[in-house]
Amino acid sequence: MPLKNLVQVSPIISNPPGKNRRSRSWGARALRTCGHLAESYNTLQVSHRGTYSVERLQAFQCYCEQTSVTRAVVVCILTPLPALLATLLLDCIPLRSPDDGWEANYMFWIRFFVSGVVINIGLTYQVKGMVNQLEISAMKCLGIAVGCLSVYVLTLMTIASVWIFPVPFGIILGVGPCLGIYLGVLYFAIGPKTLAANPTLARELKLQLYVLGVQAILITIYPAFSALYFEVSPHYRAGLVLLLPFTKLVMKNIVAWSCSHLEEYVPVVEVFSVEVFNALYASTCMQALNSEFATVVIVGLDAVHAVLSFHNLRLETRSIHQQQSALLRGPNQNKNMPGDIVATALVTSLHLRRFRTQSGKLIRVRSPLKHSMGLHESKQLDRLATHQRTFTSLEARDFNQGHVESNTSTNESTAASLMSAKLQKKSSGRIGPSELLVKFKKQPSFDSLSREALQVELVESTLRLLFRCEYIALAEYVECAVPMLFGIYLSVLRHLPSRYYYPQTRDMVPGQLKATLTNLCMYVALELASFVLMHATVRRKVGLSALYQLAFVLETQATQLQSRLFVWIIFILQFTLQHYGVDFTFRFAWMG
Repeated sequence: MPLKNLVQVSPIISNPPGKNRRSRSWGARALRTCGHLAESYNTLQVSHRGTYSVERLQAFQCYCEQTSVTRAVVVCILTPLPALLATLLLDCIPLRSPDDGWEANYMFWIRFFVSGVVINIGLTYQVKGMVNQLEISAMKCLGIAVGCLSVYVLTLMTIASVWIFPVPFGIILGVGPCLGIYLGVLYFAIGPKTLAANPTLARELKLQLYVLGVQAILITIYPAFSALYFEVSPHYRAGLVLLLPFTKLVMKNIVAWSCSHLEEYVPVVEVFSVEVFNALYASTCMQALNSEFATVVIVGLDAVHAVLSFHNLRLETRSIHQQQSALLRGPNQNKNMPGDIVATALVTSLHLRRFRTQSGKLIRVRSPLKHSMGLHESKQLDRLATHQRTFTSLEARDFNQGHVESNTSTNESTAASLMSAKLQKKSSGRIGPSELLVKFKKQPSFDSLSREALQVELVESTLRLLFRCEYIALAEYVECAVPMLFGIYLSVLRHLPSRYYYPQTRDMVPGQLKATLTNLCMYVALELASFVLMHATVRRKVGLSALYQLAFVLETQATQLQSRLFVWIIFILQFTLQHYGVDFTFRFAWMG
C-alpha cells in the first residue's frame, strides 16, 4: 500500500504546474525547430521538386509491359562500359617518362588531344540535348571539338616548352581557358544572327552554360580540397570533409535550377553531372591520397541521406494509399481499377477534366522528352492535352474576370486569393522551393474532397512519387556502379605499361590491389543492398519496380547519360596521370 500511495502522490510533488508548462513549452519549441529543419532539408532536396508528366507515365507503363527483367538488368550493367572501354583504350597508348621532356612525350600530346576531343563532343551533346531549338550536326560537333582542342593543346605545349613539363596542375589550369575557347567556338558555330533572332534559344543556351560552369567549378574545388586536406592537421580534417556535401548540395541546386524548364531532365542531368563526379573523385583521388577517414565520412553521410530518403518515400506511399482508399470508398467507384499505383494513376489521368491540385500545382500532360508510343496512346494524349488547354483557358478567363471585379471590390480576402492563384500559376512550370511549403501546412482530409479533386490529387501524388523514385534510383545506381567501375579499371590498369605513371598503381605493394578490391566490393554490396531494399519497398507498397524505372531512364535518355559519363569517366580516371602535373602535396619534386 505505501508504494501505491507513493505512486499516486508523486506526480503532484515532482511536477508542479509551472514546471509542466515549461516542459510543454520546451517540447513545443523542440517540435517547431525539428519542423523547420525538416522543411529546410526538404526544400533543398532536388528530388522533392519535380513530377512526371502524364506522357512519361504512359511511356513508363508501356516500357514495363514490353521489357523483360533480363533486358532491364543488361541495360543497367552495360550503360557505363562504353566510357570505361574508351578510357582503357587511351591507357593503352604507350607513354614515356615525363623526365624525358615535353618533346619526347609526343604520344602523350596525341593522347591528350584525343581524350579532349571526346570530352568536348560529350559537352556539345549535353548542350544540344537540353536546348530544344539547337541543331548541330555530328560533323559540326567534331569540328568544334577539334578546333577547341587544337588551340588548347598548342597553348599547353608552348607553356611546357618555355617553362617546365609536366605543367603543375596543367589539367586543371587549362579548364578555364579551354571552356572559354569552347564557348567562343560554339557561339560562332551556332551563329550570332541565329542567337539574336531567337531569344528563347539564347536564354536556354545561357542556362546550360551555368551547368557547364558548375562542372568547371567542381573540377577546381575538389582538387583544392584534396590539397588542403593533405596539409591540414588531422584535428581539422573532420570539419573539412563536411564541406564536400555542402558544396555538392549547392552545385546540385544550381544544376536543377538551370534545367527546370525541362523538368524531367533534372534527375539525369543532376545525378550524372554532380553525383557521378563526386563518386568518381571519392573512388579515385581519395584512394590516391590514401585517406580512409575522408572516405568513411563521405560514405557515412551518404548513408544518412539514403535513410532520410527512404523515410520520405515511406511517407509518400502512405499518403498515396490514403488517397486511393478514399477514391475507392467514394460513390461510383471503379471496381475494375488496376491494383498497382502506376496503372491506377494512368487510367485515372486519362479521364481528368481538372488539372490543378488543391495546392495549386498544375499537372503536365506533355513531356519535353520524345517517347516512342503506339498510335492509340498518342491519340489518348492528344485528347487529354486538348482538355488541359481548355481547362487552362477557362481558368485564365475566370481569373481575369475575378481580377476586374476585385478592382471595384473592397473584399481584401478575394484579392489575396486571386493573387495567390496567379503566383501559383506562374510558378507551376518551374521547379522551386515555394511549391514545397504546402507540404508542411495542414491539408484537408481526403474524405472531404470531391471525387474529381481526389483523382487530381492521386495522379499528381503518383507523378511526384515517380520523379522522386527515379532520382533516388539513379543516385543509388551511381553509388553502386562507380566503385565497381573503378575496381575493374584498377584491375586492368595493373597490367598496362601506363600503370607506372599513376600513383594508385605505381606504388602498389603485393596484396594491396586485392585489399582495395575487397573494400570496393564491400561498399558495392552495401549500395546494392540499399537499392534492393528500395526496390522491395516501393514494389510492396505501390507495385512500382525501381529496376524497371532505372532501366527505363537509362534507355530513354541514353544520349544525355552517355555524354556525361564519357566526360567524367575519361577526365577523372586519368586525372592523376603523372604527365598532367597533379601533386596534392604542392611540392612538385620534378621542378627541382
